Amino acid sequence: MKDESLRKSLQAIASRGIPENINLWPHLADTLEKTDAVPRRPKWKLAWTIIIVLLGLSIVTGVAYAVGRITGYLPGIGFVQPSSLRVLARPVSQTRDGITVTIEQVVVDSERTVVVYKTEGLTIAAANSRGEGGPFGSTQLLRLPDGTLMEEDPDIGYTDTPEPVINDVRTQGGWPNYVWRLVYPPIPTLVDEGILLIPILQTMPAGAAPENWAMTFHLKPAPVDMTLAPIIGVTQPDGIAEVTQAAGTVGPMLSTTSTHNGFTLLLDNVIELDDGFVFTGNLSWANASFPTGKGVRLQDVPLILTDSSGQNIPIEPVQLVNGSYTNENQTAWSYRTNRKAFSGPLMLSIASITTTMIAPDVNFELDLGPNPQIGQIWEINRDFVLAGHTLRLLSVQLIGDSNPCWKSDLNYNFLSDQAGVSAYVSDVIPQSALEGTCSGGGGGGGGPVSPKLFTAGTSYSSLPTGLHRFTITTYIPYTVSGPWQVTWNPPAVAAPTPTPEPGACLTLEKWNQLISRNDPLLSEVSGKIVITVNEGGSLPAIYVSDLDGSGSRKIATGAWPSLSSDGTRLVYSAGDGLHVYDLSTGKTSSFGTDGYRLIWSPEDTRLLYTTTFDLYVINTDGSGLQKMDTGAAQVLSSVGWLPDNETIVYGVMGGNG
Repeated sequence: MKDESLRKSLQAIASRGIPENINLWPHLADTLEKTDAVPRRPKWKLAWTIIIVLLGLSIVTGVAYAVGRITGYLPGIGFVQPSSLRVLARPVSQTRDGITVTIEQVVVDSERTVVVYKTEGLTIAAANSRGEGGPFGSTQLLRLPDGTLMEEDPDIGYTDTPEPVINDVRTQGGWPNYVWRLVYPPIPTLVDEGILLIPILQTMPAGAAPENWAMTFHLKPAPVDMTLAPIIGVTQPDGIAEVTQAAGTVGPMLSTTSTHNGFTLLLDNVIELDDGFVFTGNLSWANASFPTGKGVRLQDVPLILTDSSGQNIPIEPVQLVNGSYTNENQTAWSYRTNRKAFSGPLMLSIASITTTMIAPDVNFELDLGPNPQIGQIWEINRDFVLAGHTLRLLSVQLIGDSNPCWKSDLNYNFLSDQAGVSAYVSDVIPQSALEGTCSGGGGGGGGPVSPKLFTAGTSYSSLPTGLHRFTITTYIPYTVSGPWQVTWNPPAVAAPTPTPEPGACLTLEKWNQLISRNDPLLSEVSGKIVITVNEGGSLPAIYVSDLDGSGSRKIATGAWPSLSSDGTRLVYSAGDGLHVYDLSTGKTSSFGTDGYRLIWSPEDTRLLYTTTFDLYVINTDGSGLQKMDTGAAQVLSSVGWLPDNETIVYGVMGGNG
């Protein structure tokens, strides 16, 4: 059947709630043309039935259920096309030298092959045996029985839409054990076998662990009872402010798009899992949205989810792959809930957006002279006005570089009129690194020494001399006020009536109220306060004061300071190890051992600390050092003591962190 008028009518209705790039006609035409033994109703009745169904879906939730080539979702895998779907016949595992590699999932559809495997038994010592900087791992190939080699292509398949991936596979132990998701072209339909080739495990340097893994797996058709999580595509019909509902009442249309101050929040789709929903969308903007005409990409989109009563619903971010960043003026986002029973409609909102605008570049020149010396300082004190802000270049200093790739650095000291400003300084004629494997050079930013002071630097393979011209690129914090709000009505589920989530005892609103107060301290409250201050050195300065801030004095330069419970002694870590400082006498004793996360015992007689890989207890006079037996744990964090003065609590990194 090729009735052009019917086709145009259907497309006109569908276009109100379904994206233009989704064509309903082939499926509908095929349905209308099928013949069978059951007498069919007149074609015009079937056509109007389809129209009613499409309208009904819009009425149910206020959004349209888009029909597209992506019709299912599998945790750990992502989007799938159910036609001719094949899965791993059985898990495959190999163990060599105490290290186990297990293929946990393989899913093949018409678009791609996805392989998920995990490793266990790897050690930090092996991972760092060639240095902490790597390189690690190698290319991982998929070989077919006829010898065909497939290369990994993480962008193959559903690249036109951001894809949330929920990893349900966990390892025993944290890093360097890992779970890896690989994407390859689709294995041909008549091939039910593949061989995963892993020359070097992904967190291992060459030679540090068993290599050249070859793991054969087999495929089988997806079970008939295999459940795919549905993907609900949502769009906002153009020009429709309200709809007539089934009962004849009129209500507002739920909006999945919100634009304010040049930024647009969009809800793209919702995935319905057994235990919750996954919301995916994007935040986009135009360069003109920034006063300078240019900004940097947002790393996070700080969404809040609330129900119809305004009650906050806990959500957590979901990792995104494929199409997550379609252009530099867009950031994709995805969040999930941990339950499904809600009082709808649900609202995803952003109160304000904190981002960064890029000021136009400015240039300056500096004559370093014919024979500059390491440590030499050039006082500049020059102001640059950038997007209404003043940036002062205070001074430039030539320092040596400990990195073997470079010989010297020029450090630039800046003062801004606003906290959080940073800059990248580049030499117009940069130098190359001394070794080909080195990267970087020519410019760099620096973290703030204080809220308005910060540094940047350029690296050189030799001492720079003579006249140099530099370019300063400045990054200025920029806040855009909202709100942005998108809404979605969840389907009814057979579950208990939703109850309000317990509120946090300390919220940002309550905190802001508290910090504006200046109540006097209670008479029974006493003790000391220890703080660290970044004064530009490799370690911060340690200060101790009374609770009201009076009597402040600098104790030392170090890290991880901790006061004894009676407030008479201070332990800290310095370059030469642990130190205990007596606040009354000013005397310091050192232990000759190093660590961090220093915690006094309840009786102030012993100290608990970690070196990341080991956990220790030592007497406060430096004697009785004990290494704790923590089994196979590799990443350890000291947490505290129980009141018995004998039991310690510590944290271990596992497969979930």
